[in-house]
Amino acid sequence: MPRLKITKANMATIIKPLSGQVDYLDTDLAGFGVRATKAVLTFFVYKRVRGQQNKTFVPIGAWGPFTPDQARTKAKEYLRRMDNGENPHPKAQPKEETITIQDLYRQYISGKKTPLAASSVYQYDSWMKNHFSDWLALPANTITGSMALDRLALMEKTNGMTQAASSIKLLRGLYRLGMALHPGVITHNPVEAVREVRGREWAPRKRRMTYIEPAVLPVWHKAVNAYDNPKGRDYMLLLLYTGLRKMEAATLKWSDIDFKAKTFTFTPEKKRGEKPEDDRVTMPLSVQTYRVLLQRKAQGWENEYVFPGKHPSPHLSNPDNYKRDIIQTSGVQFCFHDLRRTFITVAESLDIPHYALKALLNHSMGNDVTGGYIIMSTERLREPMQKIADRIVELATVMPVVEDQLQQAA
Repeated sequence: MPRLKITKANMATIIKPLSGQVDYLDTDLAGFGVRATKAVLTFFVYKRVRGQQNKTFVPIGAWGPFTPDQARTKAKEYLRRMDNGENPHPKAQPKEETITIQDLYRQYISGKKTPLAASSVYQYDSWMKNHFSDWLALPANTITGSMALDRLALMEKTNGMTQAASSIKLLRGLYRLGMALHPGVITHNPVEAVREVRGREWAPRKRRMTYIEPAVLPVWHKAVNAYDNPKGRDYMLLLLYTGLRKMEAATLKWSDIDFKAKTFTFTPEKKRGEKPEDDRVTMPLSVQTYRVLLQRKAQGWENEYVFPGKHPSPHLSNPDNYKRDIIQTSGVQFCFHDLRRTFITVAESLDIPHYALKALLNHSMGNDVTGGYIIMSTERLREPMQKIADRIVELATVMPVVEDQLQQAA
């Protein structure tokens, strides 16, 4: 191989061959050279990688994009790496792992030690689809803090503060998991920019305290009983009389109902701070609930669920249209969890024992040592359950005094 000192001046003296290639080795730096072909002059290093028998050709780049001095600097780096046993050839480098937002979300859902409740997965799926669908296929490390701030502002404008905060916090959770599982790939959490720009308490969440107040319960109850959708009517009455969460009621099966023993068994949602010892809980049926279910059964059997759904869901999955109809008819604003709060509010007004209240709502005893010793049987809860249902009916059938009546009485 011909030799010359690879400098800018000497590069101009190299004659490109009409065919094939000619390699010129540098006289100062062993292993550094330039390859001449008909089309281009390419800088390279040619040396044995420590631990290998044969020499390895590693291209640096073409003359033009690289100057001789830049190529020499890069050659020294490559030669040092080869002395350390590393092959710097581009094709020998491990492919950079790409983790998308969709990948992070799948890992977030499937990687929880305690499986997420079906209702939580349903909610998270909805947020990802509605707010981050255009990001799902993007590499996670391409999302910047400014992008997160812009998306949060858009969600606040179109979906409200609460949903925007919940959605962006879900995204923050995905990145926290990603940084733990893929530290070399996910190097930053773009949602941290929200705290830096808006402050630590940028989205304080207040606990919802709404319920169906006694003054409007009769109007609401009348509208539900007159509802021309039997499934929606029975579903909302069941929530009111049992205090069940909406998906706990929606997933009830006929096999869960024991009409002879007048009990029902359900799978409770497992939420933070509410982790029952058993996966299945059996509760007594009040007379009111028994009648609702008996009436429902008399309407015919569609499938194994008390509240069958529409394909592809075998059970009721989105009861929001029932809520909208009753709000429009009654004028009473409510959400389904308000029915659970109404149940427990009525129960508390009846001086139901504390531990019976917790059992009726299937709340964990937590660190309550005394509660851990109490065995709350289904029959022990029958009387409190019936008292609550009776009081609800009593409140629901006492129509409020309207202003005209007050004037007439005066």
